[in-house]
Amino acid sequence: MSPTFLTLRKLFPFLLWWPLVTRRTVRDDLVAGLTGALIVLPQGVAFATIAGLPPQYGLYAAMVPAIIAALFGSSLHLVSGPTTAISIAIFAALSHQADPGSPQYIQLVLTLTFLVGLFQLILGLARMGALVNFISHTVVIGFTAGAAILIAASQVKNFFGIEIPRGTPFYEIVHQLWVQFFAINPWVLSVSLVTLAAGILTRRYLKKVPYMIAAMIVGSLFAEALLLLEGFDKTHIVTVGALPAHLPPLSLPDFSLPALKATLGPALVITMLALTEAVSIGRAIAVRSEQRIDGNQEFVGQGLSNIFGSFFSGYAASGSFNRSGVNYEAGAKTPLSSVFASLFLVVVLLVVAPLAAYLPNAAMAGILFLVAWGLIDFHHIRHIWHTSKIESAILAATLVGTLFNLELGIFLGVFLSLIHYLYRTSKPEIVPVVPAPEEGAYHFVRAKGRPECPQLRIVRINGSVYFGAASYVQAALQQIDEENPQQKSVLIAAASLSYVDIAGAEVLAQEARRRRRLGGGLYFYRLNAGVQQFLRQGGYTHDIGAGAFFPVMTDVTRALYWTLNPDICRNCKTRIFKECNKGILPDGFRRERLMFATDGSEFSNAPADVAIALAQGFGVTLDIMTAVESPTEDEIARVRLTQVERKALVAGVDCEQIIRYGKQPVEEVVAAAAAADSHILVIGRRPPRGNIKERLVGDIALQIIVRSPCHVLIANWPSEPCRKRILMATNGARISETMVEVTAEIAKAMGLPVTVLAAVPPGGNRAQAEEDVAEKLGLLKVEGVDCTSLIVEKAPEPAIIEAAAEIGADLVVIGNDQRKGLSRKLVGQTTDRIVGGLKCAVLVVKLPPEPEALLAAVRNQA
Repeated sequence: MSPTFLTLRKLFPFLLWWPLVTRRTVRDDLVAGLTGALIVLPQGVAFATIAGLPPQYGLYAAMVPAIIAALFGSSLHLVSGPTTAISIAIFAALSHQADPGSPQYIQLVLTLTFLVGLFQLILGLARMGALVNFISHTVVIGFTAGAAILIAASQVKNFFGIEIPRGTPFYEIVHQLWVQFFAINPWVLSVSLVTLAAGILTRRYLKKVPYMIAAMIVGSLFAEALLLLEGFDKTHIVTVGALPAHLPPLSLPDFSLPALKATLGPALVITMLALTEAVSIGRAIAVRSEQRIDGNQEFVGQGLSNIFGSFFSGYAASGSFNRSGVNYEAGAKTPLSSVFASLFLVVVLLVVAPLAAYLPNAAMAGILFLVAWGLIDFHHIRHIWHTSKIESAILAATLVGTLFNLELGIFLGVFLSLIHYLYRTSKPEIVPVVPAPEEGAYHFVRAKGRPECPQLRIVRINGSVYFGAASYVQAALQQIDEENPQQKSVLIAAASLSYVDIAGAEVLAQEARRRRRLGGGLYFYRLNAGVQQFLRQGGYTHDIGAGAFFPVMTDVTRALYWTLNPDICRNCKTRIFKECNKGILPDGFRRERLMFATDGSEFSNAPADVAIALAQGFGVTLDIMTAVESPTEDEIARVRLTQVERKALVAGVDCEQIIRYGKQPVEEVVAAAAAADSHILVIGRRPPRGNIKERLVGDIALQIIVRSPCHVLIANWPSEPCRKRILMATNGARISETMVEVTAEIAKAMGLPVTVLAAVPPGGNRAQAEEDVAEKLGLLKVEGVDCTSLIVEKAPEPAIIEAAAEIGADLVVIGNDQRKGLSRKLVGQTTDRIVGGLKCAVLVVKLPPEPEALLAAVRNQA
């Protein structure tokens, strides 16, 4: 589209729908317009009466304003004109300024109408259509109900035929009705009741007949019959009087300073009320017609309609729900239906204006009672009452405030709604969440009793972190580490964190600095680009950390896993992250996975105790395995495993049972350790029987040591759980580094001191041994292990056995470097004698064997 056309479209929005006009649409719009004219006739008279104006002014308000609003608005079906809410608002605002119906009162109404149109036009041109959203649905329901009660109260004198001055407050009207109860005019009351009954019955049983017109006719005929039978002197039935049968006369609002001062405040209230009505009704109809409503353009259309209307004897108009609904149901296709309705109304006015002389005030009062009853939305009031007590209180406050002062009522409702909104948003929902369990998922789900990471708290903030909520969010984040000091890091799942202002950014930056001092951090996942840009412009990302923001589809828990404390991870049992179950701690060291192989004999009791104590120290699940020849021996295998599992459960250790089938126990044990990716395999050793092989390690144990893919802990039958000290023997070989790593892990998990032993054979290099020991001590101390050194001038085997007895060690750590060409001779010379000569457990630390060495070892064993 050309820029010129776009400009013209904004100035003359009817250019958008004019191409839709065809012969068929014109025919449909003519039918809808005629229907609308018949509907507005009784409504216009009734609404003008409510506003304290002569009846014809209600019809004038449905002529020129309706045409202007149709041409300059955005809705295809919205029909503007007088409404009950605007009418009662005008009466309540101006009835104490001048006598209703007087020329001065009419001038004030015209001035107010002009100001309302001017304010609406300014808001529309300033693109401030969103202002109507601050008048909540609850406030509109409460205000409308209060206005309905005021409508009924204003007609009490006409309904019951008693004398009550115009402008009397609601509470005084109730009081006067009680005081003048015995002065009620029965003839007037009968007309009111007949009109009321006619309207109710018509609306219920003759749905296609306009109930207001039917009620007017029945009430007028009944009143005329009474007047003919009893006369005016007895019945005192007063009629509305004939209406002027001419076009809307030109008028000029009063622009004097007193008039502007008197109408300025009410104009602001009526502006927001009228816009709320118009936009709400337009959107409601648009939902059915599938049309998009431009709220700002609707502001412009309503503003121009009231400005023009004030110069054509019309009072403040807005969107009419009844007329708009009838217009749509009658088949209207374009806003031309509103134009036709206004033109038809002029014709109808010229024809029926003299008949208004036969319309009694009592009949009008009955019709307005029906209008008032229809305005009270009992369905939504019940719904609000059952849904929210706070909203119910706002509704009640608005309703009661409206009864005493119309402006006070709506302002009170808006004020309370905003207070409720601010209070609710000042405490955004902060929900603990955990990673979704689905494979490949990157989102989080509510914790709801699921285990959470003891170091990293993940929360979702649903709402905004602005000045009103900053203190609450800060307190909630600080409460996390107050309740659990280990949770030094917090990850905010920020997809629902929609807005952050300066106060909120300061709180987030302060919290990030505080958590860094604690040794943790504050991180964000899926924070929207707008908020990130705001934090970047304000320099807050410097305090929070540029690396603290993770975009969507990022494996954020994987990234943050490496920032956690490995000492806590080592003993953690929750393991809610995928990385927790991969066997590597955040410091890069391997997570202990223990396996205990049992044959169910009495000599498995001590090794079981050693394995359970080790699993308890590491805080890991203990894999228990046994081997039988075939599945027919499953029951035997279950008995073996259950015996160990019961002992483990008493110690608070979880177990996983593994059964292997085969005739070669060594092969099944080695295969089970490999399948489970075990770090340490615990096996037992029977007592010696005299055979040299049995007095040492034992043939089965030896084969497991040779072939196992992991370290092997051999628990002799008199071994006890590790409770005192660890002895680590080093000879400076390359495997010593692995020995230090494994020893440090066990020492920290079990809380044990370590003695580093170096045996210097006769004629050996003591200086080199001292240097090696010093290096190992340094590595252990870096890990926070309490350690001492011991250097003896003896052969390795006796030195280790004697030192273990001397210091009371209950675990000895030795190395076995298979990469040097492992053979039976080597094992027999070192490992066999050490294991066979000790009563305590011995951990044989291994390096992954080279394929050639492993084949040679297996061949030698064969």
